[in-house]
Amino acid sequence: MTRRAMMGSCIGVGLLQSRPFSLAAKTLDSSKPVETSGGKILGSRAHGVSAYLGIPYGADTSARRFQAARVAAPWTGVRQCVAYGAQAPQMEPNAAAVAGAGANLDTAFVKQIMTTFRAGMEVGNESENCLVLNVFTPEASPVHKRPVMVWLHGGGFAIGSAGDPQYDGSALCRRGDVVVVTLNHRLNALGYLYLGALHDDFADSGNVGQLDIVLALQWVRDNIAAFGGDAGNVTIFGESGGGAKVSTLLAMPPARGLFHKAVIQSGPALTMADKAKAAELAERALASLGLTKADVHKLQSLDYKTVIDAAAAAQRRDDRRSLSPVVDGRALPGEPFTPAAPDMSRDVPIMIGTTKDEGTLFLSADPNFLDMTVEQAHAHIVAMLGERGEAAFNLYRDLRPTDPPTYWVTAAMTDRMSRMDSIRLAERKAAQRAAPVFMYRLDWQTPILNGVMRSPHGLDVPLVFDNVDAKLGVLGTGPEPKLIAPVMSQAWINFARSGNPSQKNLAWPAYDATSRETMIFNTTSHVVSDPDGAGREFWKA
Repeated sequence: MTRRAMMGSCIGVGLLQSRPFSLAAKTLDSSKPVETSGGKILGSRAHGVSAYLGIPYGADTSARRFQAARVAAPWTGVRQCVAYGAQAPQMEPNAAAVAGAGANLDTAFVKQIMTTFRAGMEVGNESENCLVLNVFTPEASPVHKRPVMVWLHGGGFAIGSAGDPQYDGSALCRRGDVVVVTLNHRLNALGYLYLGALHDDFADSGNVGQLDIVLALQWVRDNIAAFGGDAGNVTIFGESGGGAKVSTLLAMPPARGLFHKAVIQSGPALTMADKAKAAELAERALASLGLTKADVHKLQSLDYKTVIDAAAAAQRRDDRRSLSPVVDGRALPGEPFTPAAPDMSRDVPIMIGTTKDEGTLFLSADPNFLDMTVEQAHAHIVAMLGERGEAAFNLYRDLRPTDPPTYWVTAAMTDRMSRMDSIRLAERKAAQRAAPVFMYRLDWQTPILNGVMRSPHGLDVPLVFDNVDAKLGVLGTGPEPKLIAPVMSQAWINFARSGNPSQKNLAWPAYDATSRETMIFNTTSHVVSDPDGAGREFWKA
């Protein structure tokens, strides 16, 4: 099971495709016009926050498919920016490959999970003309310089959109007097299919999705002052695939200097796609379309869905991080955090962490999820980890003797896919002895579905955005989320402001390989030294 597959799972939070949302549909006060590098824009204002939605930062990518985007053409007059723009074309992931052999997406339980996590969303509004961003600000004026928080959405590198209601930046603006930016960029084959081995015209094709983000960050650098933001104090943050995008940007020379702090939520990326294997995938995609290597330019004129489907079909189960950023020696010169943290971002503070039970969301399609036997848990862990499976089974059984066997499996999955790489990344960052790194874990367990999901992948997002009411189906209607969200969101705000997430009565020490102090977010948040250290030692070996 690859991390790419897990991040792309259609039972994962990243699958939640965005609903086109218009502020114009509400009765709101108009914001004041803002002059940007492309022209004047007008947004909407409500509850002390001005929102400017669907601002073009790049030109229509259909004209430069598989090539680096260009800035958006300027416009005349005042552009109405009151609705989210189009999302990037999406690629339907293979959920069965994630959940494993025997996965069943048609059970009542799995359908209930899908309904719960998809609530309020809808599919559609796709276009290659998707390079748009959204700005939420307390005041669109250059008089004040506020910290800027730029969000990169989840969904692996295959799906997702900034239009997800839980990504609305208004609550963060109000709580922390910050400016929030969310954005769309190219995904899946259109953002990461590597054709550079076939023609020099496409030398950047394996990373154009990342280069779109760089273009958006350049727009922020050049324009955010007009929205009350400080271009010299920009924090990038993202969850799941968004966290992996943050990890990768930390190692991309074109992004250097465009941000000053970084937060990686459940998306550590120590390595990325191998160029040779990425080229092989592209050749298989071409062949499936009846094209030769010499026909590579024809991919620019085919219907984009045809290209995306061909690339998806060409993926093999053992493809590691296919259709994700490529270590191409250009935009991404080397692995992001292997064998060490990138020197180019040594002065950038990092905050990184996971939820306690990432794996429940990914195992939920297993027919035995609710009543897994000891024998079935043993077989699952051995199949996952091969020769180390027996030792892992014994470890997680002993660490969680009162848990049902299902949670021995999900604990192993969580460590394998997110927690251990988060720790490795933190260790390598701390070893530079330059900027600090802070580690966290969300331990609070959602009560939905009788509590069986515990603290699943993505549970942290509405808490960080302080958008509890947007995700009641996931968080439940009890009082706990509204106790945790102010603490988590304030930590993120404080980190964006100063590089230190500590807050009143809740000190958060930097992480190091000796004390391993980790913030545990719960109804009463606190710091723990080396939580689940026995599991960490197992994976270290």
